[in-house]
Amino acid sequence: MSDQQNPSLTASKLRYPRRPTEGPGINAVHINRAREMAAVTANARLPSHMQSRGQTARPETTHSFTPPRAVKVPVSLGSIAGSRVSIPGPIHPSGCQNPQCADCGSIIIPAPRSSFPVQDSPVIKVNNWCIYSLKKPILNAQEIEAMEERLDFPVPEMIFGNNHIFIKHEAEGKSWEISFNCYDAIKDCDTISNLKVSYHKEWSSYRSNEKSEVPSFTSQLLKQASPSPSPSGETLQLSAVKPYDWTYSTKYKGTVGGQGPQFSRNQEAEIPISKLTRPDPILYFDEMVLYEDELADNGISIVSLKIRVMPTCLLLLQRFYLRIDQVIFRIRDTRVYIDLNTNEVIREYKEQELLYDEVMRMAKNDFKSAGDPGKLLRDPNWCSQMLPVLRTEREYLKI
Repeated sequence: MSDQQNPSLTASKLRYPRRPTEGPGINAVHINRAREMAAVTANARLPSHMQSRGQTARPETTHSFTPPRAVKVPVSLGSIAGSRVSIPGPIHPSGCQNPQCADCGSIIIPAPRSSFPVQDSPVIKVNNWCIYSLKKPILNAQEIEAMEERLDFPVPEMIFGNNHIFIKHEAEGKSWEISFNCYDAIKDCDTISNLKVSYHKEWSSYRSNEKSEVPSFTSQLLKQASPSPSPSGETLQLSAVKPYDWTYSTKYKGTVGGQGPQFSRNQEAEIPISKLTRPDPILYFDEMVLYEDELADNGISIVSLKIRVMPTCLLLLQRFYLRIDQVIFRIRDTRVYIDLNTNEVIREYKEQELLYDEVMRMAKNDFKSAGDPGKLLRDPNWCSQMLPVLRTEREYLKI
């Protein structure tokens, strides 16, 4: 049957033409699209003041692809808003690991690297303040065992023990510093928790019934394993796990060091929201996770860090977020505000907590949930707006 006798066959050929006779290959459209995505990604990594305005990253269609050229730091940035800005800063903790370092003539923040694990440490310096940020992969088994030996209790499931943010002020031979790291955050967890999972009563009753039905030979073994007098007359005790907070609720506020002044309690020292909401350029931004645990599929416990640096100030947020399904929500925020011109530092610690059913009721009433209140329950930002504040502590110092 010819194509004229079968119109449907002719139409199918028009919709699905045959592959060229040269053989299989990659469609040029796919190659161009990959180039465009690479250019867009590189442009997005630049600070906001360096990103192209109203331009579409569309490289020329050629067989060889040249990576986008890094944009040099403009000269005017060095004196923006009366602050001395250097991106990245001139000091590197362990040598320059940034392939697009400003000291080498160009910059991309964060610097893209194809190697693994990531080793670069972007730095920015404003006046006498230097900000370091480091993100590395999750700890391996040996590193986790070493941390457990130091802490003497089980650690969370996911540990990013090498992640940290370090802020340092140096002037006149003196230095003041504050850092946020994983080990100190876990070390400052509560010693014990009174929270229990939603099915703890059923589980406890099941375990009690199970123990009452232990066979006679098992009971004999348990008696043999019970504490007994030693030859010296002392009673031998069985080893047990050290009590610890299984929710990993931390009250960590950062680690302060150096020879500078110490924080003093000042409830009147509030973070100036008006200064943070001004449309100033964001010189640097980064976020990371310190540790996370899914609480045996009963919720989540996570500690995260965010930092935002503007020409005149910076704000760091450490957030502990806890959700135990059908039980409770808990948030503990630590905010550090630094005025980069006056050298004033404000640290604010806030605790929020509410029962799970109350938060669920508010999520169902929120029109943004669109029939899925669970989506809001998984959003720490939304929960922080809904949970009542139980306690707020503010501290102040000036260098």
